[in-house]
Amino acid sequence: MKVYAFGDSHAGKFCGDPRFICGDAQQATAHNLINENSESQSWFALQQHLYIYDPEDIFMFVIGEIDCRIHFYRQHVITGKSYHELMDNTVRRYGHIVKAVRDDGRPNVAVLDIPPAMAQGNEYGYDHYADRDTRAAIIIEFNDTLAEWCEANDIYLVCLWPYIADGRGWLKEEYAVGDGAHVSENVVPLVVAELTKRWPELCE
Repeated sequence: MKVYAFGDSHAGKFCGDPRFICGDAQQATAHNLINENSESQSWFALQQHLYIYDPEDIFMFVIGEIDCRIHFYRQHVITGKSYHELMDNTVRRYGHIVKAVRDDGRPNVAVLDIPPAMAQGNEYGYDHYADRDTRAAIIIEFNDTLAEWCEANDIYLVCLWPYIADGRGWLKEEYAVGDGAHVSENVVPLVVAELTKRWPELCE
């Protein structure tokens, strides 16, 4: 049994472990994974990866960090909608795809939670970009919303955040990399440990 880590650039940290296969969808967001016309083309990337993936393996979604780092705050400022409304809508859209994969003869589906707030500032010059403490609060709320949805729909949520977040909701330094935007490979054993709670055969 292997783990097919499908997602944005944050899935790349698993590529060095032989138990994982990486499926890169670059700038995929949880909100637009359902959108066949999204700029990232993540929906089409998902279809391609599902075609070559062994349905007996674990298919783990690694998506949503971009939504939390950039889009929820920006949309909140622009539209005046509450974080709760924005997140609830995004989780429903994301969840529709996750369930569709699970219900199409691929029972071993997991979702990785969102890592704590990292150091990267407004590198891409967005008109509205939250400070690190605000991003931390957004991630906490989104992870709670995602956890509720996963529990209600019997989807396994891989909870990495409690291990790698400090008291502020920031990423602990020992799990950071130099670009300030990604989590290091040091998290891989933690993810494996969480996955084996549901699929012990992963380590056999």
